Amino acid sequence: MFPPSGSTGLIPPSHFQTRPLSTLPKMAPTWLADIPLVQPPGYQDVSERRTDTQRPQVTMWERDVASNRQEPGQRGRCRELEGSQALSQQAELISRQLQELRRLEEEVRLLRETSLQQKMRLEAQAMELEALARAEKAGRAEAEGLRAALAGAEVVRKNMEEGSQRELEEVQRLHQEQLSSLTQAHQEALSSLTSKAEGLEKSLSSLETRRSGEAKELAEAQREAELLRKQLSKTQDDLEAQVTLVENLRKYVGEQVPPEVHSQTWVPERQKLLETVQHLQEDRDGLHATAELLQVRVQSLTHILALQEEELTRKVQPSDSLEPEFTRKCQSLLNRWREKVFALMVQLKAQELEHSDSVKQLKGQMASLQEQVTAQSQEQAILQRSLQDKAAEAEVERMGAKALQLELSRAQEARRWWQQQTASAEEQLRLVVNAVSSSQIWLESTMAKVEQAAARLPSLSNRLSYAVRKVHTIQGLMARKLAVAQLRQESCPLPPPATDVSLELQQLREERNRLDAELQLSARLIQQEVGRAREQGEAERQQLSKVAQQLEQELQQTQESLASLGLQLDVARQGQQESTKEAASLRQELTQQQELYGQALQEKVAEVETRLREQLSDTERRLNEARREHAKAVVSLRQIQRKAAQEKERSQELRRLQEEARKEEGQRLARRLQELERDKNLMLATLQQEGLLSHYKQQRLLAVLPSLLDKKKSVVSSSRPLGCSASVPVAAAVPTRESIKGSLSVLLDDLQGLSEAISKEEAICQGHNLDRCSSSNPQMSS
Repeated sequence: MFPPSGSTGLIPPSHFQTRPLSTLPKMAPTWLADIPLVQPPGYQDVSERRTDTQRPQVTMWERDVASNRQEPGQRGRCRELEGSQALSQQAELISRQLQELRRLEEEVRLLRETSLQQKMRLEAQAMELEALARAEKAGRAEAEGLRAALAGAEVVRKNMEEGSQRELEEVQRLHQEQLSSLTQAHQEALSSLTSKAEGLEKSLSSLETRRSGEAKELAEAQREAELLRKQLSKTQDDLEAQVTLVENLRKYVGEQVPPEVHSQTWVPERQKLLETVQHLQEDRDGLHATAELLQVRVQSLTHILALQEEELTRKVQPSDSLEPEFTRKCQSLLNRWREKVFALMVQLKAQELEHSDSVKQLKGQMASLQEQVTAQSQEQAILQRSLQDKAAEAEVERMGAKALQLELSRAQEARRWWQQQTASAEEQLRLVVNAVSSSQIWLESTMAKVEQAAARLPSLSNRLSYAVRKVHTIQGLMARKLAVAQLRQESCPLPPPATDVSLELQQLREERNRLDAELQLSARLIQQEVGRAREQGEAERQQLSKVAQQLEQELQQTQESLASLGLQLDVARQGQQESTKEAASLRQELTQQQELYGQALQEKVAEVETRLREQLSDTERRLNEARREHAKAVVSLRQIQRKAAQEKERSQELRRLQEEARKEEGQRLARRLQELERDKNLMLATLQQEGLLSHYKQQRLLAVLPSLLDKKKSVVSSSRPLGCSASVPVAAAVPTRESIKGSLSVLLDDLQGLSEAISKEEAICQGHNLDRCSSSNPQMSS
């Protein structure tokens, strides 16, 4: 039996209840809470310092446990202290292993982050290389654009040449059209003049016998011939001006056709035009001569008419009513008056025709001059438009040159940008290579650390199994101690308070059972944690190996991409050098083309300016001539209008005089008729008184019948050409009919019929005269 270890009594169970050993697993989470979740490789010293700070906490816990265990008694506590120290050492080893495992996890996470960063850098480099490729393509596209611009400039030049040729062809075509239109106009004028001349010849064929012996007409014809010669000289000058204009146009067209062909083509046309002009001048001279002769004839007729009017106004009063000389004189006066009226009407009609012809000629001249002016203005406008077109083309070429210069500067800027991008890409490639090499070194170091940790795992498992065996041994020692304590209690005398001892014994057994359960639970928990740590370590080792393989593959891919990027950089540099060479050659071609275009443009501008100046001078000269012709035409038109007004006044005066003469003649004839009736009545009364009426009627009838028939024929023939003059002979024939008729009733009936016929004819004549006056007034007003 073992003696007691110097203690006076047993430890109360309340001491064990107040300080239980189950606080050990509760302190373990505090260790885990103090461990950082993220520990990069640079923070290993900090983790070691934290483990050093955690060691005093473990020792303090061990001291607390030791003090708690040494308070009941100091004999059995020494062995428990040794067991607790071994447990604390094992717990410290487990915490260190856990810290290392977390540190490895942190390093693996950092490796993943660095690999992701490297991937992002590689993607950025790939994007930069793509941008470089795009920039290279843009440079090539710009070079192609410059080539296309040069081709466009050549096309523009060709278009300009074709446009100039087309303009020259259009000018030639317009000139030919003008010549054809002029020839057609001359032919039409000639045909109209010939038709008019034929009409005038037909109308004046009856008057050609009376125009032979008049010298004044010849003098006036000579004067008009001189005027026509002057006009002919003017027309020749106009033709020479047109010929000079044609020669200038031919000079402007250039030496496309040899001069021999020009002379051969233009000589027959000029001869034809000269022949037509000569024919027109001859026709015009003839027309002027005929017009002068007609005018002289009209003047002579007006003189005769004035003499006849003077004779009519003398009012000859016959002494005997039956005198034949008086009737003959009246008949001759009536015939002269008819001839005068007919001549005056012919003169008025001829003057109206001449006036209308002259007005038409003046209008045609005005229209031709206006057409010439409009043609010249159109030519001037066309030339101005062509000059503006040339200037616009020059501006377009200048703008194209500026655009090419801007594109060239852009290409230079793009080339500089490419150089900068290539330099930056090279620098980034160097950085990528350095980063990849450093990441590879760091990955190798981390793999070595992981392998070292995996190599340390068997030793840690051995240590863990050793700790489990230690726990079992401690449990055995505790069981032995309890058995020894029971033996001592049995050997020792029972104290008087048996109830207290039994209670304490029961408490001690309960405490023992509880401590056994706690030890078993702690051992199980430690085994679970160790298995879990092994599994995590294996999984992390596998993950790290996979990550290492992935990193190696990515490293190979990056090396391959770097090699391809190097090749692409070489190709880009070569393309850049080619683009610079092409840009230099394009710049040289552009300068040469600009010089050529500038010279050609200056030459064309100078030619166009000279041509426009010549045409302007020609147009001014023609415009001045047209203005002079217009002024002359206006003056002649005014003279013609004045002459027409004078002729109109004269015709009105003549008409008024005719009406007065007709009224006076009617009054005189009425008085004469009354006198004749009175004489007839007297004669009939005397004959009735003497009984000689029947004998006188027979003799008078036999004497008057042949003369009556002749007079009837003359009255019918005179009433056909001139209806107005029929009233006078019928009125003169009234007394003969009255003298012929035997009875007064028959004579009165005849007189009534004749008066009705005379009144009808006078109404018809007045209607015709009114129509003619109304038709002649608008012509005179025009």
